[in-house]
Amino acid sequence: MLFLGTAMSIGVVAFWIALGIGIAALAGFTATNQLFQYPMFTIGVGVIIALMAVGMCGLFAVRLPNFVYAINPGHDSAAGSVGFGVMTAVLSTPCTAPFMGAAAAAAAVMTPTRTLLVFAAIGLGMALPYQILSMAPRLVDRMPRTGPASELIKQVMGLLMLAAAAFFVGTGISGLLTRPPAPPSLLHWWVVAAFGVAAGGWLAWRTLRITRRPGPRLVFGTVGVAILAISAFIGLRLTDRGPIDWTYYTPERFASAQSEGKVILMDFTAEWCLNCKALEKTVLYDDRVVTLVAEEAVLPIKVDLTGNNPDGNAMLKAVERLTIPLLVVFDAKGDEVFKGDFYTVEQVVTALNAAQSPPLAQRGP
Repeated sequence: MLFLGTAMSIGVVAFWIALGIGIAALAGFTATNQLFQYPMFTIGVGVIIALMAVGMCGLFAVRLPNFVYAINPGHDSAAGSVGFGVMTAVLSTPCTAPFMGAAAAAAAVMTPTRTLLVFAAIGLGMALPYQILSMAPRLVDRMPRTGPASELIKQVMGLLMLAAAAFFVGTGISGLLTRPPAPPSLLHWWVVAAFGVAAGGWLAWRTLRITRRPGPRLVFGTVGVAILAISAFIGLRLTDRGPIDWTYYTPERFASAQSEGKVILMDFTAEWCLNCKALEKTVLYDDRVVTLVAEEAVLPIKVDLTGNNPDGNAMLKAVERLTIPLLVVFDAKGDEVFKGDFYTVEQVVTALNAAQSPPLAQRGP
């Protein structure tokens, strides 16, 4: 039993790895920012995720051709068990389509290696229950049955996927409508937050309706409230433009600042770049950095690559990088003193002080 169960698990994993290889071959042809700067691509990713989310909520079903259901490989041999595992994975696609669609959309902007790891992980996750049951067949009798709880989880996951869809569609529309050097719109974050709040609220409320047991009420009610609170926080946090008065990049503004002998803090970012957002909120908006950037001798310049920005892309190429996030500090002579894609508060403070003599932190009024 264990041997045949392992063979079946290998078949399940093999199907997903093969699917990952196909997607990796299509996805690994360009840099992430080059893809996301095409608004229709970003909107397309969002639409795919939205369709999968609607399907997860039960408004439509994905079905395979009838001949696929007629294939019945024998499972009393190693080869047959591997084939049975492959068919199990194939026949699961009507149920896994929402997750598979989201994974495929995300994989479109990953490296081929990471794409393969993602799909291998999906396969391992699907194979694990079969492997466990082959090791302990008696556990079959204890498997949970479908019911209101499983439907609730599907609905909550659907709402969270709609939040992800709103993020992609919103950033795509923002890139489509924004003309550099104008800053991009942040309104889509409120839509993202609204779906998250709805997911958390629905989980907490429905849990109270479908069970009287105190344990599940406490656990899932707490999770629902946490999702609601985090979503609201995200909406407030990511629509706040922060304490730095950014100048949005143009070649003329950059040249003017250099001619005036300014220290320049240049942040390459985009609305779709979540790593950029994290670094901005945790590092650049730290009080020590904000204090130094507020000095008259420093000019903070933001190069926004949310949409098509030829000048911004040219500047990114000029500093010999292809991807974001990226922070560059130029001294008063126009020379680079720091360049990094991931950085700490201490590194930024040190770079700003090194860019000006005497150090900004030691200058008098």
